[in-house]
Amino acid sequence: MIFYYILEVGCFNSLCISDVPSPPVLVEIKSIGPHAATISWSEGFHGGFDQTVYYEISSDNTYTTWTPVQIDTIRISKTISIRNTTVNNLTEETIYYIRLYSTNSLGRSEMTDISTFTTTGIALSQFWIYIV
Repeated sequence: MIFYYILEVGCFNSLCISDVPSPPVLVEIKSIGPHAATISWSEGFHGGFDQTVYYEISSDNTYTTWTPVQIDTIRISKTISIRNTTVNNLTEETIYYIRLYSTNSLGRSEMTDISTFTTTGIALSQFWIYIV
């Protein structure tokens, strides 16, 4: 961990801690549908710099193929809050694996634990049936 002295947000008595950010916390998967799901999360410690949060998603149960997606860039002056992100273009009745991480100008955080969810099927009530 590197220490430096400067007056800025996140410092205590002019002592600031610079480091890679902590991973996001309080990760939950909510509102799962056939083609989308909502991720609820909160940012971890920023490490003294603005941070960018990403999720990686996979439907490969060997965890070898991940697709990273940028969620949000968070300024250190913002207050920590619960955030929601919608993951779109999913396939119905498919198991997905998702994990999050943060980056700042000093590097990347650890990954969060992997969360798993299964998209729903398309309900028959969503179709109009015409009988001729």
